[in-house]
Amino acid sequence: MPPEKSFISVQYNRWSAASIFFFSIAVIALQLMLMRALAVSHYYHFSYLVISTALLGFGASGTFLALFFDRLKQHFSFWNLLFHFLFLVSIPVSYTIAQSLPLDTQYVLYSSAQLWLLIGYNLLIFIPFFFGGTVIGFMLSYYKKEVAELYGSNLIGSGLGGIVALGLMFLVPAYKLPVVIAPIVFIAMILFFISSGNRSKPAVVLIILGFAGSAFSLFFDPPRQIDPYKSLAHFQQLERQGDANQIDQRFGPRGQIDLYSSPTFHYTLFASPLATTLPPRQLALLIDGEIRGSLFSIDHQDDAAIMDFTPQSLPYRLLPDEPRVLLLGETGGANIWLAKRMGAGSVTVVQNNPQLQQLYTDLEQEKGGSVFFDDRVELVTDDLRLFLDRTDEQFDLIHLVAGETTATGSGGLQGLNEDYLLTTEAIARARELLTDTGMISITRGIQSPPRDNIKIAALFADAISKHSYDNAENHLLVSRNYLAANTILTNREILHSLAEQFRTEALNLQMDVEYYPGIRSENIDQMNLIEGQDGQPFSYLHQAIMEILTGDADRFFDQWAYNVRAPTDNIPYFQDYFKWASLGLFLETYGEQWFQRLELGYIILLITFIQLSAAALVLIILPLLLRLKTYRAAKNKMPTFIYFFAIGTGFMFVEITFIQIFIRFLGDPIVSVSAIFTSILIFSGLGSISQKWLGLTAQHRIRIAVAGILFTTALLLLFTNSILSYVIGSGIAVRYAVTVLLLMPVSFFMGWMFPSGMEILETGKSSLIPWAWGINGFASVTSAPLAIMLSMSIGFGQVILLGLACYILAMLTSFFWKGSFSTV
Repeated sequence: MPPEKSFISVQYNRWSAASIFFFSIAVIALQLMLMRALAVSHYYHFSYLVISTALLGFGASGTFLALFFDRLKQHFSFWNLLFHFLFLVSIPVSYTIAQSLPLDTQYVLYSSAQLWLLIGYNLLIFIPFFFGGTVIGFMLSYYKKEVAELYGSNLIGSGLGGIVALGLMFLVPAYKLPVVIAPIVFIAMILFFISSGNRSKPAVVLIILGFAGSAFSLFFDPPRQIDPYKSLAHFQQLERQGDANQIDQRFGPRGQIDLYSSPTFHYTLFASPLATTLPPRQLALLIDGEIRGSLFSIDHQDDAAIMDFTPQSLPYRLLPDEPRVLLLGETGGANIWLAKRMGAGSVTVVQNNPQLQQLYTDLEQEKGGSVFFDDRVELVTDDLRLFLDRTDEQFDLIHLVAGETTATGSGGLQGLNEDYLLTTEAIARARELLTDTGMISITRGIQSPPRDNIKIAALFADAISKHSYDNAENHLLVSRNYLAANTILTNREILHSLAEQFRTEALNLQMDVEYYPGIRSENIDQMNLIEGQDGQPFSYLHQAIMEILTGDADRFFDQWAYNVRAPTDNIPYFQDYFKWASLGLFLETYGEQWFQRLELGYIILLITFIQLSAAALVLIILPLLLRLKTYRAAKNKMPTFIYFFAIGTGFMFVEITFIQIFIRFLGDPIVSVSAIFTSILIFSGLGSISQKWLGLTAQHRIRIAVAGILFTTALLLLFTNSILSYVIGSGIAVRYAVTVLLLMPVSFFMGWMFPSGMEILETGKSSLIPWAWGINGFASVTSAPLAIMLSMSIGFGQVILLGLACYILAMLTSFFWKGSFSTV
């Protein structure tokens, strides 16, 4: 029981605002640090899981306060200090237990035990955010007369938390990031301790324990659990067996880099078994736990002869002597050795992680780093799509190395990754950079039934037909061995002589020809037999390409089991193959196993949406029913419900979608999250603070705010690309600042909506304030994964329009608020 002294009222002061400012930094920084840590230990979709789970914690804390605030406020200083402390200690405890769970995301659809482990994982991540939301909500509720200023300090601190998180990512390994935030929480504890004036023994004990906990977190080594299907887990196991050595590790916002040496490692993508030479000794290069390339430990191109037997060598055999080559996303150097062996006159290598260049510099020559500094090689550190957008150089071959993999990996778990290199706009731009005889090439592993390479063919076809007057069927060449298919897009029309040369070179590499202009399906004779329609000599891949290029493409896309339509900048999800319309086909074909045959990325996102919706219902909405009698007697229940649900949904639709859109401009999802959080939260905070000086009624502010949101968002949608084109060649710091400033106006007006609605309820002494908190929290939790699912289905622009429609609905609702607290 708190001491009697804590019954004394705690006055608001500047220390109170400073406390919530630092506490908010810690809460948002924790979100980004968890996103970075889970991107290494699990997969990319866990990033959005963190955002949704954090919102669930905030919403549940609002319901908790709605039920118990009247009791807790009598001992405000003690309880709030205790909640600070619980937030601090729950971070390492929850994170450690979560990372220790034997969670296997690829078996979530196979095993009910794994599904429960996923739920348990989410709940463990939920706990710190519950206590974090409790502290913030408790202070906002207690100092309700200063809510605008305090809410503003909360949002500004939250915005700066994104910048703090980015800085720490350069200093701390990913697995340890979440626990190092504790000292910032302790600063917030100290500031609140000063502000409250409570010097009781329990308060002093909490401060001492908080100091001990924050100091412990700096030296604590949390579990380094890695998803068992990630390459990093395999190499860690080899290292424990004495069959591998970790050569290097580097970390930052763009990813964790690991370099391993192992005599068991041979990674030469798609090399033919007919090769007359063995692969050289290699080092494994991993980024965020997945193999991104191999470094050949050689010092001369003669030792890289194995590359002559790969499908990637085919386009070189069709080009003039000494071609100018652009390698987009080359990380290990194998394709540089290939270009050198094929007589490339120059090689431009573009990669998006500056730490890789430093790694190559630090590696001794015999470890493979020297090939990046060859006289014929130019190494550029830049986002791949940004490089295409701003360069004017011309190339004979553009090799899309970043898009090359054995096939869609991890059971479709990469399906949530935005990929702005593999969109029709990006390929069309790359084609503009080709010389007259130039080519674009990509090689990707074969699946059954095929989808990756069909989608590549559709992508190349749309890039030609929708961005030029050329006929796509005269500009594609497709061939394959039994491992992978190589797809080539040519700048000029393919003449008969080039088609014959293509057929000859493919035969020399023991590759089957799947498409060239003029190919006749009935004459195909497969060397490397793969699945096709019964009674036909050709593969499904050939059948699909012919339908796309010379048949009814839309009809084919509608009938194919997977989503293989060409991705665009508006829907940049190349690796998303999920298709609702195929559920019946899966049920018919696979029976009881149908659910396990679906693409996991989208399905896990769907499971997350259902799970979080159910959890939000249980933790946020149902507890409020304990006060059902009070709510029944209250006026304006429906307007309150619609208003706070609409602004919660609208805010998340706009925020999540802007995060996805600006990945293209900023080049990295974590940096994009940080920039959007920083802008929206800081300027929403300033918008909240500004209301106390406006002299307008809450209803008038709501209508002005919605008009401002609509107008400024329309300007963003119309002119953002033009504005960004002027600074697209600038460094990341400039692009980050421009992003923050571009979102300033809409963020400023978004900050008016919540406090204006709460002011209306507070003015009328309404009992619906807890109801409003709960509804807003529920909407925020469910709309975060929903925004992503909608983006993958209908596109970013349409989701933003839906968000704006929610704000319009909220504004219209304000006309129906009536009764004793109407202030119109």
